[in-house]
Amino acid sequence: MRRFFWILFRALDVVLLLGFAMGYAARYTPPGRLWWTELIATGLPYLSMAVLVATVPFVVARRWRLVGMHVFFLGLVLLRFGFRGDGADTTTPAPEDLTVLTFNTSRGGGASAEAQGTAVSQLLMAQQPHLACFQELNFAYDGAASGVRLSGLTDSLNYTVVGPEHPQEMTQAWQPVLARVPVLSHKQILLPSIQQDPPGRVVRVHFSWQDREAVLYNLHLHTFGSQKPWNDQARDPLSWPFWKSYLQQYRAAYLARAKEVTHIRAMLDEETLPVIICGDFNSTAHNSAFGELARSLQDAFREVGQGLGATYHARLPFARIDHILISNDWEVLDASVGQSDFSDHLPLTARVRWRE
Repeated sequence: MRRFFWILFRALDVVLLLGFAMGYAARYTPPGRLWWTELIATGLPYLSMAVLVATVPFVVARRWRLVGMHVFFLGLVLLRFGFRGDGADTTTPAPEDLTVLTFNTSRGGGASAEAQGTAVSQLLMAQQPHLACFQELNFAYDGAASGVRLSGLTDSLNYTVVGPEHPQEMTQAWQPVLARVPVLSHKQILLPSIQQDPPGRVVRVHFSWQDREAVLYNLHLHTFGSQKPWNDQARDPLSWPFWKSYLQQYRAAYLARAKEVTHIRAMLDEETLPVIICGDFNSTAHNSAFGELARSLQDAFREVGQGLGATYHARLPFARIDHILISNDWEVLDASVGQSDFSDHLPLTARVRWRE
């Protein structure tokens, strides 16, 4: 009986290591036939913990070859998770520090437009970021029939709405950027779409800070859809058709996202100014979409943030899918995840400064 359990444990361990390897490699492999490894990559931090726990029985049994194999995988864990900067700068923010915030304000928590507007206003009053990137915020300009109004912010904090369009050109903005810095120009860029999906958008803001110019990208990559398996009560979750439909939905989303990222990456490669990218990537740091966008850029939270930094789901955060990426022209001083009781995302804030 003891031998049976040992063989069973060895088999489960092989499955664990194989799953970890596939999830780890997903960041470097564009979605294709192996698109499903992207799903494994989402849970990579938890697989890493499982690999650590699975090492203990082999140490106790003195199976050193197997211990060596696990040490190799744990080395990959340290390579991906373990090396960071010196931690957040705990000093008082200086005048030369630029604060950036990104927040998907999706009303997944069921809040009304009025409650959402009040909560966003309170967040901005408390954080007072110089650049605030929002996704799924139906911001209403003066004269709009509906939408969130952030009353008083343009006066009390001197914010200017700079995207996606100029107020004279439309009455509402779904992906606005609020700025307290000199804005030189801005434009909305439509991303390529597949099938009949509406195209995604990128808002590019050209601004200046401390007499130097830079660009900000506010993006919201292709979503999996509003319907989630854990909320679907209309079908039997134990049936194959149930999971087949969701797997098809996720595959389409990964392919659409890859196409968007290719387009954004081409724009980034042409930039000659320092870059900041904010937004809802709908991807963790272990997915290929993030890996492609983060190439040659700093992940603000990874540099100085503490803990997992999960931004989704707000009720039980398990993954960071909202990110702030910074070019090496900036030094990242601080990064943190805030709280929210009206969105299914959590806000992410970073404080940066020009490198000397």
